[in-house]
This record gives sequence, structure tokens and C-alpha cells, in this order.
Amino acid sequence: MENSDRNKETPEIDKTILEINVQREREKEEKFVNLIIEIIVSATLREYYEKSDKIPAVQSTRTE
Repeated sequence: MENSDRNKETPEIDKTILEINVQREREKEEKFVNLIIEIIVSATLREYYEKSDKIPAVQSTRTE
């Protein structure tokens, strides 16, 4: 009798475990995407700042 009660609960437990695993997988994917975005932005900004240091300052030619 007790064994049949456990079998009834097992699908619910399995479903809950599956949902938790799916949620964890989504969170991992989201963190991975955010990390890639952060790396790309960082590299782009570094490249921009390196190039902007080499550009001479533009002087105003306007006369008043």
C-alpha cells in the first residue's frame, strides 16, 4: 500500500525536478549570453579608446 502511494508521487516529483532543471539551464544560458555580450562590449570599447587616443584633437577654426 505504501509503495503505491510513492508511485503516485513519483510523476509529480519527476515533473518538478524536470522543471527545476529546465529553469537552471535557462539561467545558465542567460548568464552565458550576458558574459559574451560583456566581453564583446569590453573589447569594442577598448579598441575605440585605443584608436581615439591616436586621433589628434580637432581645433576650432571658427573666428569670432
